[in-house]
Amino acid sequence: MRLRVSVGLIVTAATAVLGLPAPALAAPAATVLFVNNADNAHCSDSGTGTFAQPYCKVSAAAKAVQPGQTVKVIATGKPYNNDEIRLTRSGTPEQPITFLGAPIVYDWSQQPSLQSGDGTTSSFVLSGVHDVVIRGFHHAGKQNPIVITDSSRITVDQNRFDEAHGTADVRISGASDHVTVSRSLFFFGIGVALDAGTHDNLVTANDFNRTSTSAVTVKDSPGLAITNNTIAYSCQESVLIDGASPGAVVENNVITADNPARTQYDPPQCDAAHRGEAEISVSAGSTTGTTVDYNTVHPWPDAAGYRWAGTAYPTAAAFKAATGQGGHDADLNVDLNQNQNGPFDRLADSDVAAIDSADPTAPGVGTDLDGSAPVDHPNIANTAPSGAVRDRGAYERTGLRDAVVSLSGASTFYPVGPAPLTVKATASAVRDWGTPLTGYSFDFGDGSDPVVTTTPETTHTYHAVGFYRVQVTVTDASGARATSYTRAVNVTPPGQLAADFTSTENGGGQVVVTPTASSPWAVSSTMVDFGDGDGFINGLWQDGKFYHQYSLPGTYTVKLAVTDDAGHSLTVTKQVQVTFDTEHQVVLPGERVQLVGRNADGLFSTGANYTRGLWAGVSGLSGLGGPIPSADQVTSLATATGDNWLRVLAAANGKIYTVERNLGPNRPGGMGYATPGAWTMWRDFAVTSGPTDLPGLTQIAAARINGKTHVVALAGGRVYESSNTQNSYWDAWSPWGDITAAAGIPAGTTQISAAGTNNSLHVAALGPDGHLRVADGNYDRGTWSAGDVTAVRGGPGQITQLSGVGIGNQFHVVALAGGSVHEITGDYAGGYWTTWGDISAATGLGNSATKVTAATTGNNMRVFAVSGGHVLTALGDYGKGYWTGSTDITQPGAAGTTSAVNLLTAAGTTG
Repeated sequence: MRLRVSVGLIVTAATAVLGLPAPALAAPAATVLFVNNADNAHCSDSGTGTFAQPYCKVSAAAKAVQPGQTVKVIATGKPYNNDEIRLTRSGTPEQPITFLGAPIVYDWSQQPSLQSGDGTTSSFVLSGVHDVVIRGFHHAGKQNPIVITDSSRITVDQNRFDEAHGTADVRISGASDHVTVSRSLFFFGIGVALDAGTHDNLVTANDFNRTSTSAVTVKDSPGLAITNNTIAYSCQESVLIDGASPGAVVENNVITADNPARTQYDPPQCDAAHRGEAEISVSAGSTTGTTVDYNTVHPWPDAAGYRWAGTAYPTAAAFKAATGQGGHDADLNVDLNQNQNGPFDRLADSDVAAIDSADPTAPGVGTDLDGSAPVDHPNIANTAPSGAVRDRGAYERTGLRDAVVSLSGASTFYPVGPAPLTVKATASAVRDWGTPLTGYSFDFGDGSDPVVTTTPETTHTYHAVGFYRVQVTVTDASGARATSYTRAVNVTPPGQLAADFTSTENGGGQVVVTPTASSPWAVSSTMVDFGDGDGFINGLWQDGKFYHQYSLPGTYTVKLAVTDDAGHSLTVTKQVQVTFDTEHQVVLPGERVQLVGRNADGLFSTGANYTRGLWAGVSGLSGLGGPIPSADQVTSLATATGDNWLRVLAAANGKIYTVERNLGPNRPGGMGYATPGAWTMWRDFAVTSGPTDLPGLTQIAAARINGKTHVVALAGGRVYESSNTQNSYWDAWSPWGDITAAAGIPAGTTQISAAGTNNSLHVAALGPDGHLRVADGNYDRGTWSAGDVTAVRGGPGQITQLSGVGIGNQFHVVALAGGSVHEITGDYAGGYWTTWGDISAATGLGNSATKVTAATTGNNMRVFAVSGGHVLTALGDYGKGYWTGSTDITQPGAAGTTSAVNLLTAAGTTG
């Protein structure tokens, strides 16, 4: 039959260009033109395409290439953008023109990538030419990537197509004949289209995955063979043969529609309105001399597997009964997403109907997409004619799963060094069946012939500067082949190790060192000593820089130490000046107070370093996120300091929230927030058992005792307590304890404050009778006691707010009464309470205060009062026995609050 004769011509032509067994030819050795767009390639489009000075663009080489020459395009990881190759020169059957990239592997970057930034250019446009091979390219975002018009004996092999624009990944038109599209991957593509006038062409051993159109579309193109393709999840028909296209062969294909059974793994590519109603469709004008057989076809559940001369047939059995076609077809639901045996859409052992069952006489190129010959599966019976062992689809199920190449040089796994550089390549393979490995072909990527050997190791010396990619193809005794990912070799010009660094600092004590180092060899170690006692830090951070937080300002000697793989080392030393802005100076060592409040703008924080005479400006308190309480719903704030951490607690809507700030020094670990001045995330207050929330919560207070933070809460007129270790960031708090019951104070408490002395917690509580009572929890003895201070010492009357601090063995209670600030002290070493003192009268705080809070720094008590929307402060020096006059910290140069303060709390620390 003419069909088989024409197909035989196709196979012969494909065999010649694919390098498979063919009659010996007397052609002269082909020369190679190189294309390399790497930054260090010294390319030129006006040169001659030597390895030393390659072309920059493939199109430039296409203008110069002659019959018998190969244009070798190097994969550099850098795309060949917007380079449209228009070829008008032809080869001959004995001396084709070849454009050569690299074999398909799972990582597409290992193929030279032809990309289109704006999607308006094709990759290759061939018009009126013959005997041309296009092998081993990645086409990304191109407009109709390969267009072949009025051309003959063209081979498109081992290409990958991604997300093309236009109407087809490969379009064959005009009077084109004997065009072979083989062993290529069409990924989210638009398939292969053969237009009217074309004839005797071959589409074989391709993987069509999720094409948005039919995988193969044929119109008025007789003598076409579509064989051994894997067609997965295409929209529309998988194979559409239309018009007058007689004499077609559709055999050995694995076809799986985008069926609902797989949507649990991956969303469908096509909706019902855009899918094909038959996977293989042959028009009435195309049935003459056409053969459909040895395929696996799994359609949509409500669609047909076949349409023949306009009639749909749901199954292979129905198709065979009506037409005599598809006698060896099977319905096999190959879930290719789950059957991965390596990259791409491979068969699994469970796909028995597709293994060792293909027609060996169908036209093709002799190998699968990987280049593997047919392999007999040792555990599956052969059902192919004449005992043949070829599988259906694009991939042969072999026992050779993957190949790996590793490289080493004089002292590095990733060879970098000056020419001449000798590297050792070692091949290995992943195997399922234990079939012996018989051969290794090492391609060292420098234009030299591959090293073909029966041993898995070989060496190679690079004599020219350049960036090279090494790849190995492994063959086993069954004829299976696997090609590895590439590994890189960088051959550099001679030179010396050089290094330097620059430094920048952000005013908060953080310094960023950016090192630069160069050597003919790989730089194996880069270390920085920041000069503050931590020693050398090895390894670069995420952006090639070293970040370091200093605890104190000053001048530091910073050292950069660099070593290369040849053992050369170099140290660069510079002086770096480290400064702190006001915001960060207030958390430097010294007498410090942190002030937290709420004003009309929301929650805010500020701080003072009295040793340095500085106030920080007011800033909003949002922390690093988390469940931030709504400021307008916050009814009470509390603070405590310990181990150079500030803990802030906020009560809102019956819940308590907490956030922390690092007061320094720089912390390499701790709670994970290492920079002085940094805040943590807000989080919910949670106790280990019992309800976290307290019904009727109105006020909270906090104190630091012996490494623990204690929270005292006023809820429903009763006083409760919980504690937590500061450094246990995610630990829950202890269960709520009822101080009202334990200490014997009356219910109906209206105000509270708390502070610690030694290992005791002191809670001041304002009772419903207006009396001030103090409950003392002695954690050494595990007991609570309480006393009525008002009954013993009287009081200023009309107390509306309490605050408390601990200094040594003394508990100081600060009370706001009638707009004035008063203070009384319980001396637990002496066993007595002092009389009340009028702080407002002693300091000039006035008698119009609305809020008061106090903090300690060493032997000092610092009182802060809100009056007229301003914040005033005064110092009580208990070592020297006097009070200072009040100061307005809302004035310029101090804290600078900008709106009326209606909640305020403070905590101090020294050191």
